[in-house]
Amino acid sequence: MAATIASSSFVGARVTSRPKVAVRTSTRGALTVLAGKIEESALMAKYPDGGPVFAVSIDCHMGTNSTGLVMKEGDEGRPVVTMVRPGGTAKNKVKVGDVCLATSFTELVNDPTNTTMKWGTPQTGWFDTEGESYAAAICAMETNSTSLDMIMFRPE
Repeated sequence: MAATIASSSFVGARVTSRPKVAVRTSTRGALTVLAGKIEESALMAKYPDGGPVFAVSIDCHMGTNSTGLVMKEGDEGRPVVTMVRPGGTAKNKVKVGDVCLATSFTELVNDPTNTTMKWGTPQTGWFDTEGESYAAAICAMETNSTSLDMIMFRPE
C-alpha cells in the first residue's frame, strides 16, 4: 500500500486559494480492532508448527523498522517478505518469499485500576492474516514494541 503526494510550485507564483480535497484517514488502532483476533490455542491448531510452517520471534526494541523486514501484499492479500535488510534483527530468521500467516499485536486496553499508565494497559494477542487486508496486517505488526512474533509459511 503506497500513498502518493503530488505538489507543484512555480517560482514567483502566488497561490490565492487551495482546492478542497476530501481526505479519508484511518488510524492504526481502528484497523487492528476491526481485524481478526484469534486465540493462541486456535492459532496453533490452525497452523501447526512443522514442515513449511514455522514460528519466529524477532526483536523490535528499537522499533519495527529495526527488524529490516520489507514486505509487500501477496496473492492472497497476506504480507510476503520481499527483502531482509543486512543490519536488521530478522536476518537469518526469515527469507524472501516467506508468507506471514499470523502476527502478534499489542493493544492498549482501558484498565481503571491502573493509575500509572494513562493510555491503557498493554495486552498482546494474535492476528490471523487470512481474509484480512494487507494494511491491517502491517498495522498489527507495527503495534509491537519489544518482540514481533509471527507464524510464517515458507513455499518450497
